[in-house]
Amino acid sequence: MLPTASQIPRLFAETFHGVDENISEADLYHYTRQRWLKNERDELAKRYLKFNLPHLVEEAVSVCKGARHCTRVLKCIEGLHNKAFILTMDNGAEVFAKLPNPNAGPSHYTTASEVATRQMLRDVFNVPVPRVLAWSCDAANNSVQAEYILEEKVPGVRLGALWHHLTWEKKLAIIDQVVDFDGSLSAMKFKTHGCIYFKEDLQRLTGISDAIQLSSDQQHSTLEQYAMGPLTKAELWASGREQLDIDRGPWQGPQAFARALGANEVTWVRNCAKPRMNYYRSPKHHELPEDALELLAKYEQVASFLVPSTNNEPAAANTLWHPDLHLDNVFVDPDSHIITGIVDWQSAAVAPLFYQSGIHRAFRHYKSVQEGWVMPTKPENFDTLDPNEQKQIDQDLESETLHKYYELQTMKRVPLHWDVLRQSSVHMLRKPVWLVTGVWENQDMFFLRDSLIAIVTQWNEIFGEDTPCPITFSTEELELHAKEEENIDGVGQMLSLFRAQGVLPADGMVQPEDYQIALENCHKYKEIFLNAAGNEDERDLYSRLWPYQEASE
Repeated sequence: MLPTASQIPRLFAETFHGVDENISEADLYHYTRQRWLKNERDELAKRYLKFNLPHLVEEAVSVCKGARHCTRVLKCIEGLHNKAFILTMDNGAEVFAKLPNPNAGPSHYTTASEVATRQMLRDVFNVPVPRVLAWSCDAANNSVQAEYILEEKVPGVRLGALWHHLTWEKKLAIIDQVVDFDGSLSAMKFKTHGCIYFKEDLQRLTGISDAIQLSSDQQHSTLEQYAMGPLTKAELWASGREQLDIDRGPWQGPQAFARALGANEVTWVRNCAKPRMNYYRSPKHHELPEDALELLAKYEQVASFLVPSTNNEPAAANTLWHPDLHLDNVFVDPDSHIITGIVDWQSAAVAPLFYQSGIHRAFRHYKSVQEGWVMPTKPENFDTLDPNEQKQIDQDLESETLHKYYELQTMKRVPLHWDVLRQSSVHMLRKPVWLVTGVWENQDMFFLRDSLIAIVTQWNEIFGEDTPCPITFSTEELELHAKEEENIDGVGQMLSLFRAQGVLPADGMVQPEDYQIALENCHKYKEIFLNAAGNEDERDLYSRLWPYQEASE
């Protein structure tokens, strides 16, 4: 039964300072966490989601035993890809609701795969994920008029809220728990690479529903209800790709995957790319789709080498992995600090560990890390430094040490993952595969070319002199690339100075209350940036390279 006017729940939004604010119904549908200094209208449109609130409330009440109506809807602090709400009932029960934004990918596939993946994580891997209470991946035929997942509210608190207050021993104990979960995931090896679905859902979505198979002699009876289907990663469906006949998996091996991504991008460029200016490369001449096709041809020639070697079984193992494990995706008991939930499995995939492995963002040190097991130490002149410098050094030391502790525990507890982490060539070889999808619209042509040049340069060290490199770059190509790199680095260094002072955001996103100040800083520091030019032509070029502006400015 739909809520009556007297039963319409009160609407609130979670805030960073811990006090929930009253909001209007319209605020539920809009993205309100941050604002953009560039392309704001497009960015907000990607995150606007209109749904039927009374029917969402009705669905939530129906899954809460003993509840008669919902008294409160809290809009959680937003991520970039989903709307999230906590609905509180008249009997005190709480339900967490998650609805994918338009930029989250194909919401019908995304929702169906996430629900199936989470069920497998609970039943097969014993990973603590919240239980799904109700869901729908068919917005056209449900009353909520959007895809949604209703689930248990995770007990405990987000690790991000506690991390900086925890003792050293507690932090290490939490890393141990995460490494153990890594071990559980990497222990099960699948035959194919793709996203997990329930067989009946995949049959309805694609007409295909072959049961999931494990490699070697592993067996698990509960896997019979699952099937492997296409990847749901948003970039494989964005910018018109949903209308194109491209290969999103599943794949039988890493070579098929690497080649498919290149072929997909060729199809997209031929159908959708238009000439444009790339002022880092040339202030006068357009960058053409043909330039992208030429670079993609080089990628396709080398794609079969951007995979684990035939004798590198750990790297080739198809494993399920968390797509982005940061501190706010982990919930812990505030007293025992035992992990109570790991969330945000949207677009999680089964893929070769070669492409998935890495230090989780929760524990990754973002500056250089010393090689080997040498632990970082304070500089000899530490006591003579000012308090701010000492504080930064202490923070960096802790961050790097935690990074190394994760590596050490992975070596001891999850040797399969460690075998991949320690291979220096893995990072170089998988970089082009990560960059190729969306290379044109993401303006990653330089970075894809740079990654291929690096491989060509170190080819003999990686593959040996007996294996000829299938691609080359001419002297002219290398000179143009070097000039583009010089421009990118020059602009980047100056922007880094501005960002280091805290006057400009690295990603162009600011808190709403800081927006006007950020706009003023943007205009002020653009003028400083332009004044660094040596002449009028250079000033005009700098104006076009300034990142915080609309494309037409």
